[in-house]
Amino acid sequence: MAPTGGEPDRTGPRVLETYPPSGTTNFEGNEVRFKFDKFVDRNSFRQNISVEPDLGIEFEVDFSRRTGIVSFTRSLPENTTIIVQAGTDVTDTNRNKMERPYEIALSTGDVLDEASITARILDATTGQGDSGKRIFLYREPYDLTERANYVAQTDTSGRANFGYIAEGTYKAFWVDDINRNRIWDRNRERAQPFRFETFDVAHGDSMDLGTLYFSAPDTVAPRIEGVGLLSEKRLRLRLSEKVTWRPGAFLSVTDTLENEITRAYPLYESEDDPTVVFAQSVEPLGESQTFTLKPEGFTDRAGNRLRVDFSPFSGSAEPDTTILRTVFHNAGSGLFPDEALEVAYTKFIDDNNVVDSLQVVAGDQVIENWPHVELDRHILRIIPDESWESGIRYQFRVWNPWEEDREQIEPDIWQRNQLGGIEITMENDDPDVLNYVILTDREESIRVDTTFADGTLLIDNLPPLEYKIIVFEDVNENGRWDPGIVDPYERPEPYAIRRSVPVREGFTSEVEMVFPPRDTGPEIIEDDPDEVSEAEEEPGEEIEIIGGETEENRNE
Repeated sequence: MAPTGGEPDRTGPRVLETYPPSGTTNFEGNEVRFKFDKFVDRNSFRQNISVEPDLGIEFEVDFSRRTGIVSFTRSLPENTTIIVQAGTDVTDTNRNKMERPYEIALSTGDVLDEASITARILDATTGQGDSGKRIFLYREPYDLTERANYVAQTDTSGRANFGYIAEGTYKAFWVDDINRNRIWDRNRERAQPFRFETFDVAHGDSMDLGTLYFSAPDTVAPRIEGVGLLSEKRLRLRLSEKVTWRPGAFLSVTDTLENEITRAYPLYESEDDPTVVFAQSVEPLGESQTFTLKPEGFTDRAGNRLRVDFSPFSGSAEPDTTILRTVFHNAGSGLFPDEALEVAYTKFIDDNNVVDSLQVVAGDQVIENWPHVELDRHILRIIPDESWESGIRYQFRVWNPWEEDREQIEPDIWQRNQLGGIEITMENDDPDVLNYVILTDREESIRVDTTFADGTLLIDNLPPLEYKIIVFEDVNENGRWDPGIVDPYERPEPYAIRRSVPVREGFTSEVEMVFPPRDTGPEIIEDDPDEVSEAEEEPGEEIEIIGGETEENRNE
């Protein structure tokens, strides 16, 4: 057999050198060259070459092996600084993208414009950056219906740089530039402003616009696009997107006159496709009838309610032959002392062995007949006797009819002496404005939504896991975070996010989170703007594990 060739190539192309070198003055040529360390996809290079600022300079693209050649079709304007940029969407022949944009700055006069502007674009939900996000920069006098004077793209950390900018007054904002035409299409493309409408740039300035958290508000309701009957009671729902359902959620099964015939209850989503959900009806759906559904208690992650978008479906005479087996349980991140273990099965539980064969092992004691067990359709619920005992390791041996054997579940049970807390201190917040806090663990099995207004908040009784914290000021008191409006300008509400906050057993993590300064312009950078400190990687927050016990431990 042929040799494997080693690990696949996952690194993007890099520019080794350019001609002429960046920073050249009195440029009189008609082309520039990018020499790469590997062969690039030529079409991606053609589509991701731009000339800044937008002066209507036309160019053609050609290649010489690993070198991309940008040729100007007419003479460049005199005494002008131009930047020829290769964007992050330039890929090699294996579709690996460039890590960051690469630019060549040239001047047709004696000097280069020397001002620089940096900014950062992060996802408001995850706090992470991504490459290819575009920032439009307009120089006054500007017309937002025209092409942007400058466009910068973010690198993989979400950082964007404008180099060699002429002095003047500017307006900057993020645009989801779908068609890449440098024009903001208000009807199709989302846009968000920075925390100031305009700012002044002097010759040689290095400015930081700060962090813009982009939000993609989801106002589209999820839909049931199709229903298939696998048997007279078993339904397969095909959805437009992943949904969640609260306890007690159901599907009202109605006839074509909207009279309820029976109800169906969600069981689980497909392991291969989370947009496929299986449900089971209480009564058979006869093949001689036609049905439709009314969902209750189903939403997507944005809270939009599930709707129906399918034709009425016919019943079935096929008997349900689904094999009863376990599909998931709720102990992934552990259980609280008073929390029940819930095990879900593929259908309504109709096998007495599920309860009769249950064993609970508490330490070295095997308990055959656990006294607190409930069956809730397809859920086996094992309830503690007031609470799971501290210091005892529990093992639950749950009957799985498919395997004809017991499945062993050994969850972490977080006792009070194992729990910790997080104390959040906000810097630069407005004491007269309510702060909203959203805290979740990595698996989102733990979620805290609360508010505070005095600058400090303690969240206790948290298992020793890592958490994500989002804090924002609700300036307009509408109960949500507003990212601002570009035109007419509205300032984004103060916002901060921390991706990984650790909690240790018996300790409280102190987290200092800082909102950006109010009513001020960009920060003037004294040092090298390309040097990113560790603090900037997680902007505006610090963590300290303080050496004190939680209040519960002190009371004990």
